[in-house]
Amino acid sequence: MEQTVLRQVVMEAIIRLRNERTDRSLFHVFQGKRSATSLQDAHFYGLESVFGMLPLKKERFEQVLRELEQAGWIRQEQLLIVTESGKRQVSNPFLLDELGGELRGYPILLWKRVSLLIQTIICLEQQTFFVPVQQDSGVKEWVRKQVKQLPKRAIWMRGIHQELEVAFSQLTEREATLISYRLSGQKTGLSFPQLSERLGTDLLSLQLEFVMAWRKCLRVLPESGLILSLGADIDQSRMTQSAKKTWEMLKQGYTVQEIAERRRLKKSTMEDHLVEMAMYAPIFPIDQFLSVEAYEEVVIVSDRLETFSLKRIKQELTQEIDYFQIRVALARKVVNR
Repeated sequence: MEQTVLRQVVMEAIIRLRNERTDRSLFHVFQGKRSATSLQDAHFYGLESVFGMLPLKKERFEQVLRELEQAGWIRQEQLLIVTESGKRQVSNPFLLDELGGELRGYPILLWKRVSLLIQTIICLEQQTFFVPVQQDSGVKEWVRKQVKQLPKRAIWMRGIHQELEVAFSQLTEREATLISYRLSGQKTGLSFPQLSERLGTDLLSLQLEFVMAWRKCLRVLPESGLILSLGADIDQSRMTQSAKKTWEMLKQGYTVQEIAERRRLKKSTMEDHLVEMAMYAPIFPIDQFLSVEAYEEVVIVSDRLETFSLKRIKQELTQEIDYFQIRVALARKVVNR
């Protein structure tokens, strides 16, 4: 079976799940479902780079899994199991690490802004009617405001062109082609289906390749340049909005009980928020929720068993530590590694 980029990324993700999660769990990570369980899976198993980056339809996702199973690379039981043959198909560095990890979609939003702003400026300069290459209402409103702030459009476009020219020289020919063919001027850039047909690559693999190429491009662009300045205001926080509100109140001195009462949050929801904070906050008051000894034992057991399975870890603990405390400990373990 041909190893496409799509199959490679899916295999890499399954391997990282350590035979501990179901196909449903992986599907929700690919979809970017912002539930406590999916965020936790992404964080614990090193899948934040692929979170929300593969919005496959359920039928297509199941088809890919069947193909991998027919090739003898995985088994679908209650959990997704990687075979020895499957492990041999994947080698470091993993492709999925090139997909991002920005749970708020920073590269994608910046691309939408850049591509639409370039198209708009070129067409305005040429006084040409155009159909916006991006239909996101928020992006279109942002571009309208930006256009009003660019009195010297021709000079701005030359600066953008120079930045891209230098960046493209540091990419492979294919990476530069993927980006340049997608950009629109007076003529609309190629759609993914058109580009897929031209390059002879399956559509989903091509979309993944594009994301990797664009992220690589962002890494080589000047930090103080024109293009990266267009994304300076993009929220890159990984917490959900609700958890961020809880986090802000906690920093203001409210107790967990006070926050739960003021926000009318259930105990389970409050615990989910606290685990999110433990995952993403640079500083977290872990000692308010479990002792140093309890934290260390959870980490030791997790490392010894090479697992993030809450049930397996709890069975091996010598202290009375509940599932919420185990989740907090594992969240900080990943941050501290």
